[in-house]
Amino acid sequence: MADYIPIGVSMTARQAERLQALAEKQGTSISETTRNLINIALPFAEHGHGIDFVRLITMIELNTLVLDTLLQKASPEDADRLLDLAIEYTKKYHGA
Repeated sequence: MADYIPIGVSMTARQAERLQALAEKQGTSISETTRNLINIALPFAEHGHGIDFVRLITMIELNTLVLDTLLQKASPEDADRLLDLAIEYTKKYHGA
């Protein structure tokens, strides 16, 4: 287990509510949820990037659609099997 350093953070009531709701949804503590969010966002900030979530999700969706289209054209008999494997691997390796 990591050695955690307690750090006090001030936030708005709305931010605290959103954080609490996310923690409850994920079944984690507020501290763990905050650490997870820091682990996701901090590398972007350290490299001077902002996080445009709409653009990020749009890029993910675009890539998914492009890959699906190419796969359906190149190897339609494998397309459904690969999607099933991707879902299985997501559950197995990412707890989704």
